[in-house]
Amino acid sequence: MKILWHSVKPTIGTGYGTQTALWSRALVHEGYDVIISCVSGLFGSVEMWNGIKMLPHSNRPLNYGMDVVVEHAKRLAVDIVWSWHDAFVMWPDEVKKIPWAAWVPVDSDPLMSKNVKPLESCCWTVGPSLFGQRMLREAGLKNPLYVPCAFDPSVMYPSQESRESIRERFGKIIKKDLKGKFLVNVVSANCSDRKNFPAIFQAWKAFYEKHPDSLLYLHTEGSGTWSDGMNLFDLMKLYDINLDSILMVSQWHYTTGQLGEDYLNLMYNASDVHLNTCVGEGFGLPIMDAQACGCPTIVPDFAAAGEIGFGIKVKKGFMWPLVPGGFQFLVDPAAVTVALEEAYDRKEDSKWRAEMTERSEPYEVSNVMEKHMVPVLKQIEGELK
Repeated sequence: MKILWHSVKPTIGTGYGTQTALWSRALVHEGYDVIISCVSGLFGSVEMWNGIKMLPHSNRPLNYGMDVVVEHAKRLAVDIVWSWHDAFVMWPDEVKKIPWAAWVPVDSDPLMSKNVKPLESCCWTVGPSLFGQRMLREAGLKNPLYVPCAFDPSVMYPSQESRESIRERFGKIIKKDLKGKFLVNVVSANCSDRKNFPAIFQAWKAFYEKHPDSLLYLHTEGSGTWSDGMNLFDLMKLYDINLDSILMVSQWHYTTGQLGEDYLNLMYNASDVHLNTCVGEGFGLPIMDAQACGCPTIVPDFAAAGEIGFGIKVKKGFMWPLVPGGFQFLVDPAAVTVALEEAYDRKEDSKWRAEMTERSEPYEVSNVMEKHMVPVLKQIEGELK
């Protein structure tokens, strides 16, 4: 089967980009013929990446390649287009022209209304979570499939080094002595307001007042300038956050894409807990990556986060119509503070860390390939015939 994978360029370190990199290589290794159609990051030339051809988007990047993908597909005589991006950017009239499988993140209940029409134009819809599959089904889409996102266990894994050694190494990188510190990490793209940084800072202020031996590491773009997000520095000032308790990733290295997955592996291994307060996760790859490294998690008990988060689930909060036609979940910051307290009490619990890694195993890419991706592609191939 010849697949045109339509998503973010694999060298871009977003969730879309990293999954494109992971799956395009894995599918080629499995014997599939894969070509990548880039919705962003490549313009004006065809490039090769790990032996895989990458096709550019047009000079109008906000079209997300929808104005050229049909031509790509026809010229290369592909069997299917497999897209991995939000459904609302898709053009229904173009989607109808080719066999299209939309692997689409779903982060609201019910499915966001502006996602429905584009997905109705697809031959197949695929949810990356069981929650997503259920929302697709309840939206009236016919026989939605399920393939979860995955991680590479050769990249995300628990280190065999001592915690002291790991924390010393990471501390040198971020120029902070981590000895005796309770380290909380947040790995969330600062785009729009969906990652709910206000809840993080409100919860952190209350927690830090009781535990001044704690540090909050933010792996994100702080000003909002590069990411079209909130100014986190202004937000911390508004919540009267003690800046001595905050560690911010090197903004230059982060915004220029110079921090690889080896850096994230070290950070997760050095951390005591990963914190996520997103109003709705389509999958939540940092949650899975953290757990694969043995780092416990605090997540909202909603959408995919509540499904793949094996640590502490924040159940207290309220539903609010934050997207067109759909509800998302706003956690109660006080409940997040309580969750941080629980994680603090368990910071020396090595069995808890081991449990995180063990429960992540079904999401290893080889397992997802065998149990989900290949069966789905075989079903699609059969229906094509």
